[in-house]
Amino acid sequence: MERYFVLAKENQKHNLLMPIFLCILLLVVSPLFLGIENLSEIETAKVLEFYVVFLSVIILPTVFLPEQDRDIRDLLFSKYMSMAKVYSIRIMQAFISLMLLLGIYMCILKAGNCEFLFGKLYMGELATMLFLGGMGVFFYALSDQVIVGYMAPLLYYIVNLMISIKRIGVFYLFSMTINKYEWKWFLGVVGIGFLVVGIFIRSNRK
Repeated sequence: MERYFVLAKENQKHNLLMPIFLCILLLVVSPLFLGIENLSEIETAKVLEFYVVFLSVIILPTVFLPEQDRDIRDLLFSKYMSMAKVYSIRIMQAFISLMLLLGIYMCILKAGNCEFLFGKLYMGELATMLFLGGMGVFFYALSDQVIVGYMAPLLYYIVNLMISIKRIGVFYLFSMTINKYEWKWFLGVVGIGFLVVGIFIRSNRK
């Protein structure tokens, strides 16, 4: 168990600090681009789905970054701990960070007199983050290219802005803005699938 804590500590120190800092910066500057006071539930959903969701694209694909250096990858593969466990720990840390950042930001929205059901929007946004960030993890694992891991979810985001909702259906990223909260279940489940398959692919890549 001790080695897991050591791994988590090192990951937090060397791999997560910068992405978390960028996410905090993105949230801090949000009032420059968005209204975050006196919002209705639909308006709050827009802030979360159109802006805050980018936190997942920043944080989740970083789980594979240390192994971008092939020497580090070879060293880790030679150790007694399986890479699947290493990646799982990193993803759990990244997702916990997302949960905390989202929760704190939504508390700030509440303090700004925004009217919304906290639990409903919180879970819906987490599902969207799982999907979009998981997509980044999957394509990073598939291509072994960090730029692909960031570009794939960004391209999907743009597609959602340009294509009719009817053509995207349950995989529409902004479904809370049209009161389709039940669609978030599909995004969440597929997002978990992206993460699992991404870990499997990356763990078996030599």
